[in-house]
Amino acid sequence: MPKDGITPVNRVALAYSGGLDSTVCIKLLEREYAAKEVILIMVDVGQGEASLAEARERVAGLPLQLITVDARREFTDEWIPRAVAANGSYGGYPLSSSMTRQLIAARVAEVAREQGCDAVAEGSTGKGNDQFRFHNTFTLLAPELRVVTPIRDLNLSRAGERRLAQEFGLTYKEGISDDKTCWGRAIGSGEIEDLEQDIDVNEYEWWHPVSADAAGPVRVTVEFREGRPVRVDDVKGMNEMIGMLNEVAGRRSIGRIDVVEDGIMGLKSREVYEAPAASVLLTAHRDLERLCLTKRELAFKAQVDTAWADLVYHGHWHHPLKAQLDAFIAESQRHVSGEITIDLHCGNAVIAGRRSDQSLFDPTVRSVERDSFDQSDMSAVVETYAFESVFLGGRNRRQAVIQAPEI
Repeated sequence: MPKDGITPVNRVALAYSGGLDSTVCIKLLEREYAAKEVILIMVDVGQGEASLAEARERVAGLPLQLITVDARREFTDEWIPRAVAANGSYGGYPLSSSMTRQLIAARVAEVAREQGCDAVAEGSTGKGNDQFRFHNTFTLLAPELRVVTPIRDLNLSRAGERRLAQEFGLTYKEGISDDKTCWGRAIGSGEIEDLEQDIDVNEYEWWHPVSADAAGPVRVTVEFREGRPVRVDDVKGMNEMIGMLNEVAGRRSIGRIDVVEDGIMGLKSREVYEAPAASVLLTAHRDLERLCLTKRELAFKAQVDTAWADLVYHGHWHHPLKAQLDAFIAESQRHVSGEITIDLHCGNAVIAGRRSDQSLFDPTVRSVERDSFDQSDMSAVVETYAFESVFLGGRNRRQAVIQAPEI
């Protein structure tokens, strides 16, 4: 029977990843919530077959239904291009887990409805960001379903979860936790308490430290069409381009992100990520925008991009304002087409070349070496432009006279 204050559930769909949190939730739903049936929903967002296989193995002996949803192409072909167009970054973090948590929640809610569930469950703690991302998505897309969060409801610490896993006879991945997608990998979110201790290099999968035997410099060319990456050298397809850049850029020490992050609750945490492909593609896209958009477009879009990243980070991918910002961003990208060439080496992604038929750069006009127009024509323009400064200067001069001390 459920404990006091806990309402039982009948048929519940659990967002399952194979990690400690979601694995412990399986038994907690049965023991604490009297769930008659727990359906495991595992959403593939590009975490890799090895991770998926490990997750399946952990529940192979349990009499449970496990449903795997393939959302890789939806993530790479729909979600990531929008993030690139919006220069999606929250304090240097390329919004990988922020997006996938909401994609996972959407697919879990969809399957829960199909399976006739009365509840959805997920393994977030009460200290992190994911509880908001899951809850926002569940309640928006499936408001009739009850949302159950065993780890938070029962106030469990990570140590308490480990004890329960042993008690239940469950296996889980030992060591520092991670969250991997093709767009980025979070390492030990919420677990890294020491701000001075560096992360062991063995914890990284793509990123390699700069060393004497590191891979040599390499030059890549990224082609964009209306703000969307369409080719990196000879590689096409978002999934393929991202995979190639994670390997090539990661081996050249690009994509390591170590930041003190302000979470949704206002709590600061040290967050470590690796995102080589995202780092390269976002760098290239920002540079191409500066070539193809006007000064005013860039200034206004920077505000939109910040609002977009803030919404996504805080769990509002499906909010109507997010869709409205998407519409503006898509319109802004109509002329963001061209090629950016980047040199990758020793942790640096340096722009080496730019080419675009939509470029607003005209060397024949801007060059100080050429006679493109009569510069004396600018005298009247500059005088008019300085009207405000003339009046401000006059006021300052009068104020100085008034405040001058008597001799």
